[in-house]
Amino acid sequence: MSAATLERPSGHVLLLGVTTTTVRLAEELRKAGQQVVVLAAGPDGEYDDDLVRLGARVSRCRRLDEADLRDAGVVGARCVVVLGSDDVRAVQLALLVEEIAPGVRLVLEMSKPELGRRLEPLLGECVILSSAELAAPSIVAAALESSEVQTFELAGRSVVAGSRTRVGGEQLAVLGSTTAVGDAALLPSEGDLVLGTAVVPGSATRVRTSGLVGALGRTVDRKVRVVLIGLVLLILASAVWFRANGVGWWQALYLALTQSTATGVDVELEAMPLVPRFGAVVIQLFGLTLSAGITAVLVDLLVTSRLAALTGGVRGRPRHHVVVCGLGRIGTSVLQRLHDRNVAVVGVERDEEGPGVRRARQLRVPVVVAEGTDAAALETAGLARADVVLALTDNDAANLEIAMVAKEANPRVRVVTRLFDHALAARVERVLDLGPTRSVSVLAAPAFAAAALGRHSETVFPVGRRVLIFTELTVGSQVQLADGTRAATLSRPGAVQLLAVQQRGGAWRWDVGGEELHPGDRVALVATRTGLAGLLSARPGDGPEAVQAGATGEGEDGR
Repeated sequence: MSAATLERPSGHVLLLGVTTTTVRLAEELRKAGQQVVVLAAGPDGEYDDDLVRLGARVSRCRRLDEADLRDAGVVGARCVVVLGSDDVRAVQLALLVEEIAPGVRLVLEMSKPELGRRLEPLLGECVILSSAELAAPSIVAAALESSEVQTFELAGRSVVAGSRTRVGGEQLAVLGSTTAVGDAALLPSEGDLVLGTAVVPGSATRVRTSGLVGALGRTVDRKVRVVLIGLVLLILASAVWFRANGVGWWQALYLALTQSTATGVDVELEAMPLVPRFGAVVIQLFGLTLSAGITAVLVDLLVTSRLAALTGGVRGRPRHHVVVCGLGRIGTSVLQRLHDRNVAVVGVERDEEGPGVRRARQLRVPVVVAEGTDAAALETAGLARADVVLALTDNDAANLEIAMVAKEANPRVRVVTRLFDHALAARVERVLDLGPTRSVSVLAAPAFAAAALGRHSETVFPVGRRVLIFTELTVGSQVQLADGTRAATLSRPGAVQLLAVQQRGGAWRWDVGGEELHPGDRVALVATRTGLAGLLSARPGDGPEAVQAGATGEGEDGR
């Protein structure tokens, strides 16, 4: 259906691009009572029917130009969300939307968060998110079954919340105390639960890459060994032949080497009888055949760069490691986080030239270049001795097959499977007993929906039976403050702790203090539920008591 055939809507959320995240985002927005219009280039796709069933208005066009955007109602849209894996295309569409409808809220999906953080202040009211970064922490937690630390994105940087013994880097805030009782456990001046910038590495465990020696060993595969053994046997048989024709052992060995490899000087052979000379011709023919086989192997090695690939392979017999199958955006992000935690990792990826393989080799993480469903490849990756297998390709069927192959080869291994289809995931967990499943789009969609609606996204961190909430708020729209309010006055002991400030058009600053806040500025903070509710309900001119209630009566947080 062409965009031109639709009446131009207004007050809606416009989604540009159709991916699995588009489907889940449309579902979230419809639950929030929002009208959803989806505009995508190309012919009808596999998710169009799902979007229509969810109540979204789906429009297809040829190339997503200005006319298509206007027909889809970009001018009257509440928010425009650009989805997809092409960062350059996302920036192009964002600039086009900003030109057609200045001031409209923009939410962009980008695979490179660093690029997004630089663009965010330049595009007006714009939020840039990465599905991989949003989903990776949950997948890592499912793999390690660990809640010691929680890693997430806040105010333009990756932060870590947890025990002081497990959180390193720059200390950003004290979150709580596990020894305190009641309200004193939350946001105290001193405590053993902190917010930092890095995970303290555990004991270093690495799976060693094969290196040059290992690579050469793998290069000499079964076919090469057969050729080399054949050449050695030919040389030995040739030496015996010449010795039987009256030549000394050393001279026989010399003649055998020269005739088998077509090298050396064969003047002495001309002086021999006719029969040995005919034998020498036969030896040369066999030798040329075997030498051609060796030459073909060496040429294949050099032309296809197999040596470079094999140098990053698995060395030895790894144990108690994690096998990550599929090094796309999600798999690479998960691999990076596991590596940062000093968890031993082996990657499996079919695309030798993919960015995930390059990143793994930069980290000196071994990679098996093969299909993740290949049982031999999983065996090379040490599946039988692994603790965890993560099936993270973009294909549900492939992930399911990887999970079943892994469980069949090693019934004790923990498997985490990436699946988009809800019904399939439920049956896999209930009937097949293959372990937990995760959907990247389900994990990422709430954050995209919150950004699209201008609502604050939340990260919840448990402290005993209570919780703390990390969030980012926009002054003037999400939190009402008197113009010129000092940033430091937002903090309340036991209720709210201000962490960072982003003044309109600028970058996030974590060394906050006396900055004045104005409409359009953003603040990042950690708060109790009551403290956050008091801050959101406060109005310009309200006194400190508006959020001071968060310091008391926090029992409801843990119910």
